[in-house]
Amino acid sequence: MKVSTKRKKDKLIQVFTRTPTEGMVKTRLIPTLGAQKSAKLHQRMTAHAINISTLMSVDIEIYVTPDATHQFFSCFKADGKLKNQVGESLDDRMGAALESGLERYQKVLLIGCDCPIINTAIMHEAFYQLEQFENIFIPVEDGGFSLIGTTNFSNTIFENVIWGSDVVMKQIRVNLEKYNYSWNELDTLWDVDDINDYHRLSALMPQLTNDL
Repeated sequence: MKVSTKRKKDKLIQVFTRTPTEGMVKTRLIPTLGAQKSAKLHQRMTAHAINISTLMSVDIEIYVTPDATHQFFSCFKADGKLKNQVGESLDDRMGAALESGLERYQKVLLIGCDCPIINTAIMHEAFYQLEQFENIFIPVEDGGFSLIGTTNFSNTIFENVIWGSDVVMKQIRVNLEKYNYSWNELDTLWDVDDINDYHRLSALMPQLTNDL
């Protein structure tokens, strides 16, 4: 069998997001903001994550579930390749994206859109840390994570993780130790889930919440 000798590119950022369907995104904010404004906030946070990623001057892929053909994403076609997330569960979808990325790139960062305080300095630091560690995480205060960076990934890292719980990062640490991965964690951040997070966001980044 002929083995490919094509050299991998250096860096890739993958932005994970959802189709901004009213009633299906930012659901914990709907009782206060309503479905329409919650979807609008999701759109703004998605656009922010993509725009920050473009400032990194590396290749970008935008992974969407369930529908990357939604009209909202048409304006981002020039910023990165639009892709549908593949897999039934979140760990399957993230794992498939990361493994695909590592087939073509040496270092891959995957971010969501719920943590808009991630900036270029933080992403530069994550890429820098990947010179020393196989995996990099940014934990968030609710027990999950907002960024994973990797040079060596398999879905064993997500083994038996209870997604949506407050022990996600704790369970991932167990797997990283169990399977002898090297990893590091950047400073813990926070994501936007409930109305308290929304008010926090409004104070720090009012451009994302104006008129909502």
